[in-house]
Amino acid sequence: MDIFKLFLVKLCQNETFSAQITNLANDKPVSKDSSLRYLDPYLHDGIIRLGGRIRTGDALSDEHGPIIIHGKTYLDRLLVLHSHEVVKHQVRHLTEGVVRSSGYWVIGGKRLILSIIHSCVTCRKLRGKLEHQKIGNLPECRTKPSPPFTYVGVDAFGPWEITTRKTRGGSANSKRWAILFTCLTCRAIHIELVEDMSSPTFINALRRFIAVRGKVTEFRSDRGTNFVGSTDALGITAVNIESSPVKKFLTDSGCSWIFNPPHSSHMGGVWERMIDIARQILDSMFVKETNKNLTHDVLNTLMAEVNAIINSRPIVPVSTDPFQPSVLSPYTLLTQKTGLDVGPFEPFDVKDMYKSNWKYIQILSDQFWRKWRSQYLQLLQSRHKWVDPRNNLTEGDVVLLKDQDSVRNEWPMGIVVRVFPGEDGKVRKI
Repeated sequence: MDIFKLFLVKLCQNETFSAQITNLANDKPVSKDSSLRYLDPYLHDGIIRLGGRIRTGDALSDEHGPIIIHGKTYLDRLLVLHSHEVVKHQVRHLTEGVVRSSGYWVIGGKRLILSIIHSCVTCRKLRGKLEHQKIGNLPECRTKPSPPFTYVGVDAFGPWEITTRKTRGGSANSKRWAILFTCLTCRAIHIELVEDMSSPTFINALRRFIAVRGKVTEFRSDRGTNFVGSTDALGITAVNIESSPVKKFLTDSGCSWIFNPPHSSHMGGVWERMIDIARQILDSMFVKETNKNLTHDVLNTLMAEVNAIINSRPIVPVSTDPFQPSVLSPYTLLTQKTGLDVGPFEPFDVKDMYKSNWKYIQILSDQFWRKWRSQYLQLLQSRHKWVDPRNNLTEGDVVLLKDQDSVRNEWPMGIVVRVFPGEDGKVRKI
């Protein structure tokens, strides 16, 4: 070890272990409250070294024991930073091994190395976890009873290749996509088949949906170009900041469209889950259908069956109580049918029709909403992930932008220029 290093070590030890150096120089043991008590230190050339129980063999990095340095000195921090660079920004275990091999025993070294790795920009770029915030509260449209398809989530999926017409050389093929509308309240769905993903085609699908399901108060979707273009053509207000005053004003004025932030598919989990189920059902159906038999008419029929299967699913766990055989599903509310065999109808006259028909429908609707409040809403109470609040990102923070189409070393860096706090003050959009 050169003279300059020894001088720096002596300087740091005189600042942190002055009392221990005095005791050792006078052949006295260190005090009982000292951090060196269990290290059996000894003084050599004015430098405190590790005594310990091993005095021979290759266990010592030098002819004398390792030099003891306190982890709160700046010299020790420089030593750890250099060792971390030597091992090319690897984990604590490797960094600590280089420090020990260099002939130093760092008091509190593990804590120091972990803090340096935590603040290392290169390590955070290579292995840093993705930022997240405590999961937000559910929007009001998902927690209050409303007519089916009053609040709707929209997404598209596909494509599928179909046979459009027969030719001499075989057949001409084209592609089809599907637009899925899901009710945010009762979790029913409606699927429309489209020929392409352009905005005019989506507008036609939107008109067909509204003609069948009625007026919609609020649409939600991701920022797909077909959705953004459609709202511009229809004159529907597009909202990308969910502030309560703006949302209330747009809702009172008519239909509104709320876009989720880019690259935030978790905010549209309501319709993303429905698309996953639809794909699984279609995959099982396509096992029996070959590409030659798949036409627009066949695919449209399959979509109608998928629509019926998903709307018949239970939205709460099926009860084992024999006195509650009914299943709470969107099908009950949409069709006013329970799916049970009610037996043959009794003879009625005109008076009975006016007396009982509306009551039967009202009873089915009341049963659905009563179970919806007592059973379904309770399932939405718990937070299954992102439970703990995190520090908010602020303007000026430097972040690494995840790009699924490139490797991590090529992810771009960015600066936060604006944040959008939620109603609880937590930042989930930047």
